Amino acid sequence: MTELRRTRTRPLTGIERPTARPIPLVVTAIVGAVAVVALGFVMKATQADQGVVVALNQTHAGWWGAVSDGVYRGIEPVPAVAITAVIAALVWAASRSLRTAILFGLTVAFTWLPVAAIKILVDRPRPDAALLAHPFSPLQTDGSFPSGHTAYVVALAITFWFLLRGTRFAWLPAVLGVIASVFVGIAVVGDGLHFPTDVLGSAIWALTTAGAVRWLIVDVIAARIGRRPAR
Repeated sequence: MTELRRTRTRPLTGIERPTARPIPLVVTAIVGAVAVVALGFVMKATQADQGVVVALNQTHAGWWGAVSDGVYRGIEPVPAVAITAVIAALVWAASRSLRTAILFGLTVAFTWLPVAAIKILVDRPRPDAALLAHPFSPLQTDGSFPSGHTAYVVALAITFWFLLRGTRFAWLPAVLGVIASVFVGIAVVGDGLHFPTDVLGSAIWALTTAGAVRWLIVDVIAARIGRRPAR
């Protein structure tokens, strides 16, 4: 009854809207995940895009070098978690709903964080620093594929779209998300830390799995937690 009253007095935000057809979302997520892992192993074997990294790294100097380094350091895992927490707090303040804020944060996290497991599974080496004009310091030794930084930005943009869909502002996260994702992708490749296909794999991952992640969190987990046991 409490949940029913809450729904009547405060309209559901886009992120809380029940999913009408979850099966296509789940199938898309499975196909996307398989495609991303397959892409990772293929590119690990060929390293066909190493030349793009070497060429783009030539521009990693002056103000652009400082900016791209800042982008990489600014959305490493710990800062990214802190940024997500701050944004979730702002969502709470704006929506006056702790539930909405929690769902927002969890959707970002569970779309983004699984790429760490793919990194371990694929274990693609980072671009060869010996070939780079401006190698990044300190040397990164974890897997290159996919790019966690890009996955985070795409996941954040998609989750904002979920939040704002159905409103006149729904276009905003779509447009800004594309711009931010391209910018971050160019920055991490220019740093010499990722291949272009690392960035592509991350974008595919987030775009194909975010819908299923939101359904799992909102329609399955949160819905069951919100139910009161029958008396």
